[in-house]
Amino acid sequence: MNNEQRLTFNFPAIVIRRPLSAAVSVMAGIVILVSLYLRFSGHMLLGQLNDIDAFTPVMISILLLRGLYTMREDTDLQAVSIALIGALSFIFIYEAIYKLSFYSPWHPMPPAELREFLIQLGTALTAVAGFAFGKFHFSRWSKIFLVAFVLLYAFWMLIGYPQVNTSANVYWVIIPVHYSWNMIYAINRGTKVLMFFTYLFFYSKDRKKVGVRGKPEASVSTGD
Repeated sequence: MNNEQRLTFNFPAIVIRRPLSAAVSVMAGIVILVSLYLRFSGHMLLGQLNDIDAFTPVMISILLLRGLYTMREDTDLQAVSIALIGALSFIFIYEAIYKLSFYSPWHPMPPAELREFLIQLGTALTAVAGFAFGKFHFSRWSKIFLVAFVLLYAFWMLIGYPQVNTSANVYWVIIPVHYSWNMIYAINRGTKVLMFFTYLFFYSKDRKKVGVRGKPEASVSTGD
């Protein structure tokens, strides 16, 4: 059993050896507990955070914990840095896509909205660093969830892009669907959940099994 494995079972040693990871993990755990308590207490949206869905901080925190665990053999600062990049990129790529969906070449963004969009897009693109240093991977499962996200988001647009807060359509309806507010909410949150799983599986990578004759077999996804 090596040093890293022994630390797994010794929390005080982890705090001493990896103080940043320990602090971020504790904060992420607190955020998860508080957010779930508020959500199941009837607070669907968090007014303190400009009406963000109560489950969004949970997803961000899970991504942080996933990153820290996956990079537990890297340095403390490396693990925390990449985990933060992944979590921030997740939330801002969704916000950038969501904002862009309201505009078109015939209806351009006003300057204030464009400035905010560029900040969101720039923050989201920091995920490139994760790929550049080999910490993020387009694994089989991340591709599956990304395709599912695109399909569900396209369906949302084609039924008029109805909004949770107004229940009104933003665009003309191309696919006529009779929907309720619950369906709008499920589609809205479903797209974010699919993007969350896409990022969650960025930390996985596909490895090829070696067959009896040394030939690679079908790839399998691992959690490392």
